[in-house]
Amino acid sequence: MPVLSYGGAIVPWNASWTGEDRYEVRPCRWAKGKRAMCSPHNPGVGKPVFAKPHFVRQRRSIMEMRCTVCGDETPAGDRWWFKLGEFNEGWFMTAESPVHRCCAELALKHCPHLRGRAGDLERFPGGASVLFSIIAGAAVERDFGVAVTAHQPAIGHLKLAWPASHFRVKR
Repeated sequence: MPVLSYGGAIVPWNASWTGEDRYEVRPCRWAKGKRAMCSPHNPGVGKPVFAKPHFVRQRRSIMEMRCTVCGDETPAGDRWWFKLGEFNEGWFMTAESPVHRCCAELALKHCPHLRGRAGDLERFPGGASVLFSIIAGAAVERDFGVAVTAHQPAIGHLKLAWPASHFRVKR
């Protein structure tokens, strides 16, 4: 389980690093070859940005069911999640791919966002649809320094979605 650290803190595989803070739009294989926001792959360079998933690693984690903690693929019998996401127009959506059970336990110990959520950990449900999050406009140019118009939008992060009736999640 290859896990990066910074200053004694565990850094998830899909976290961005300040050394990756350059953006461009180009085709991305994890977005089915569509135009997508991309940045260099330099994990461990600079400082981690915990609340900002790396665009490409996040998309890859969704498409390949890779653990967001260690980056390895999760086998069907070892996929877990903390039910993080939101309900939207009859769907439950999350930008989080599953994690291995051992990585979930590691995250519970080290991630301030997950502390106290041990009771939410459960097996990852199957049958999700993959949704492409489309980004464009002035906010993209302001936040990433890349001009992306509504006429030629880009893919940002991916989401997994289930009909809300598929399972029960605390609202």
